[in-house]
Amino acid sequence: MLYSHGSVCIRGKSLLGFRMKPPLKFIHTADLHLGAKFVQLGEKGRAQRERLRATLAEIAELAVRHQVRLVLLAGDLFDSAAPSPESLAALRQAMSRLSAAGIRVLMIAGTHDAWDRGTALNRLASEYPGQLIVFTPQTAEWNDPELQVTIQGISLRQADEPKRPVALLRRTEAEGWHLGLAHAALELGSNPLREAVFTPAEVEATQLDYLALGHWHRQRDCSAGATTAWYSGSPETIALDEAEPGSVLLVTLEEGKKTSVEPLPVGKRRILRLAAEGLDQAAILKLAGAQRDPEAILDLTLTGLIAPTSAPDLDALRKALEPDFFFVRLHNAMHAEFTPEAMAVYPESTVIGRFIRLAQERKASANPEKAEEVEAALQLGLSWLLGRETAPWS
Repeated sequence: MLYSHGSVCIRGKSLLGFRMKPPLKFIHTADLHLGAKFVQLGEKGRAQRERLRATLAEIAELAVRHQVRLVLLAGDLFDSAAPSPESLAALRQAMSRLSAAGIRVLMIAGTHDAWDRGTALNRLASEYPGQLIVFTPQTAEWNDPELQVTIQGISLRQADEPKRPVALLRRTEAEGWHLGLAHAALELGSNPLREAVFTPAEVEATQLDYLALGHWHRQRDCSAGATTAWYSGSPETIALDEAEPGSVLLVTLEEGKKTSVEPLPVGKRRILRLAAEGLDQAAILKLAGAQRDPEAILDLTLTGLIAPTSAPDLDALRKALEPDFFFVRLHNAMHAEFTPEAMAVYPESTVIGRFIRLAQERKASANPEKAEEVEAALQLGLSWLLGRETAPWS
């Protein structure tokens, strides 16, 4: 005998006459941004656009491998409402693979591919009737009696229309599983951007079994009450503030069990952030070289005080690092050490000048080891007095 919600179930039906819901497994993803320009990556922007298209193909393969029934795309599949031919071809390739496996794709329009900016999504849906379901402002519900699932999706007409899409989702009287798709930001007290928003209370009020969220590029559990809700995050790096490689969510619903939400890695790129404080070029190359990764975007910040003769040549440093990484981004916050000539311009009648003279007197009377410490303190203190952003030596 099977038990579900307190009633005995025999051959898929309970003694109260209700059918047992069959297990349902699907992939949730969003924010792929096919066609993004990646201006900040310079010449590597083209390679990253190609990587996004490859990621969509890999998502399709994951769906087939894990034998899911559905793929939910919660907005911003495209970076524009007028996708490029390459982006459209990537979706068609993925749809061919998924259709052959009997996997349906359900999607909504997000902020970048919002409905009012074009009709590409509608045209695509007509190419795959019954296989690609695009929720429109006029059609916000789809159900499948075989899977016993009802799915609602709110496509954005513009970045903030409707302003509160999650509030428009509600469990219906239909039997089976109830899912939803929305593209909006979790309201955290202040949302200055022009974007759709939602609250945890609105998530709870939906009473859905699962809410697939898009818009935020990092995974986040937004579950509230009995509703399991997640941001899937971007499956591949879109911006340089995304530290971890992307993934999609494999979701399994099974009656009487807690909803399973499992991240499946798919992204290749990652952001590697390093800080080099007061190091010369050879030391910087050694530090970064120890973490070489051809798929990583190296975000390297140079800080601290350094002797002018030891200061790295930034162009040469970048060229030396580029073979070891997908892309190299340098931030130079280093400051040259003050020479005696540079310090001499500050009169003793000023605070800075008096500080310099006192430190120099203490250095002159100290033993060699102590004199080195005083010199370091002089350099650091002078940097602070002049308003430079300089961290203490480690």
